[in-house]
Amino acid sequence: MKASAGTVIWLLMYVVMLAAVVGGTLHMRKVATDIYGSAAAQAEWDAWREDAQKMADDPSLVQRRAPKSVQPPALVLMRDYFAVCLGGAVVLSSVLFGTFMVLVRGALSSRHAPRAVGSK
Repeated sequence: MKASAGTVIWLLMYVVMLAAVVGGTLHMRKVATDIYGSAAAQAEWDAWREDAQKMADDPSLVQRRAPKSVQPPALVLMRDYFAVCLGGAVVLSSVLFGTFMVLVRGALSSRHAPRAVGSK
């Protein structure tokens, strides 16, 4: 079975898209750990938790809940749940790419080209 040039181009575009998604996710993991993994960021998070707890204790029109997480959520997400994030990004971008590919290939298909109204 010989693949057509169009199929090879779509496959290459898919591989490039996957590389971009994986590379971008890995980069964002590094950025999150660099920003939120420091002692200064932990101190800021602890201060915010204390302030949020004070706001939760104050009676007001809006009831605030204090965050339960001991560490910043972005750090926990990218450290503990990175595989889930990467898998979700790959699956969702693959579905989006597949949908886009089907729509573009259908639009460029010459077999079922619509005829103008009134033409025979």
